[in-house]
Amino acid sequence: MENTIKVGTRKSKLAVCQTKLVINMLQKKYPDKQFELCYITTEGDKNYSTDIKMIGGKGLFVKEIEQSLIDGKIDIAVHSLKDLLPTTPEGLLLSGIPKRDSPFDCLITTKELHSIADIPKGAKIGTSSIRRTAQLHHLRSDIEVVPIRGNLDTRIRKIDELNLFGVIVAEAGKNRLQVDIGSHHTFSLHDQILPASGQGALALESRADDEVINGIIKSIDDVDTRLSVKLERQLLAAFGGSCNFPVGSYAHVDGSNVTLHAMISSYDGSEWYETTATKPVSESNDLGNEVAQELLNSGATKIIKEIEGSNN
Repeated sequence: MENTIKVGTRKSKLAVCQTKLVINMLQKKYPDKQFELCYITTEGDKNYSTDIKMIGGKGLFVKEIEQSLIDGKIDIAVHSLKDLLPTTPEGLLLSGIPKRDSPFDCLITTKELHSIADIPKGAKIGTSSIRRTAQLHHLRSDIEVVPIRGNLDTRIRKIDELNLFGVIVAEAGKNRLQVDIGSHHTFSLHDQILPASGQGALALESRADDEVINGIIKSIDDVDTRLSVKLERQLLAAFGGSCNFPVGSYAHVDGSNVTLHAMISSYDGSEWYETTATKPVSESNDLGNEVAQELLNSGATKIIKEIEGSNN
């Protein structure tokens, strides 16, 4: 194998930042190798429709990168794990998941907050995520959600441009980019809003039959993160595997146990199903499916049928 390993990524500032973090991790393990950044434009980068679910939902930011991997144009693909579908395309392997950054969301606001209750009545909050929208409306039905897309700098700029009280963003992206929020304030939503499956984690994809590359990638794989996101993705797959449902989940390993907290709701957050389950790590292989089934048995099946019907 040549010493140069081609690593594919989207062109966005965050994607490039994350890929460079991965390359730095790999370079420390393999100082004799050269890692080349390869930039790939995805459908999500070309189409800035505010309604993500109408232009493909999950997979919107990864299909072209995965195709480049299949075609042999790159050796490693680096993704935000939450962008990946729960099932990996044939011939590819989810070969590495480094230690996770914060999985949670945060609010960047014009005024300091101590709780969700401090948000002014009828305030405008920017997000295009149906998961964030549903949970925000479940907490505060009076809040007006304004759909916005774009990179982190763009979203922060829209606070002033659209006269918003604030915007919801992923803490991991904010942490990795070390973005300057100016005079604005940050309020963590870690105990308010459940994150997307795999949020805060990075995913390295490779060809399943490339044993050399897979061995290199395995050197930065984190066992606890891999188990946590596996259960979150398993739960999402049980609901159909897309981001067209307001689904939130967070799994974490604590010693010999793993806990999975999950929710699913209607778009407006009025119908709500939530549960938490803990099992020994050694017995947790099917925990995502078990939690999904508990939510379905509680009444979530009705939500899924209604949403699928409205989208057809």
